[in-house]
Amino acid sequence: MPDLLRSAIQFWEKLYEDKEARVKFNKKDGTIRIMKCTLDFARIPKEDQPKRPLNIARVLKLMQKSKIIHVYDLEKKAWRSVPFDRVDWMETSTARYKIAPYR
Repeated sequence: MPDLLRSAIQFWEKLYEDKEARVKFNKKDGTIRIMKCTLDFARIPKEDQPKRPLNIARVLKLMQKSKIIHVYDLEKKAWRSVPFDRVDWMETSTARYKIAPYR
């Protein structure tokens, strides 16, 4: 049975910890997407890294409010937004996580 993630913050923490994940979610247009993504700056090309120092507290506060998680898509080589309320699962090298139904 997969572990359960109940918040966008938990999702972000697991991705940050494990460096890379596959995420399945429904896009706004209704299509299903499986994306290989990361938050590990060592895996993100320098030209795509933020130009200013990252304010983690601000990122987490905005994520908690909007439920949107910004991740780097390793296949498309670009930043993408993942709507936490439309994520089905996340799989890392250490575990598979089911997302709790959004309320």
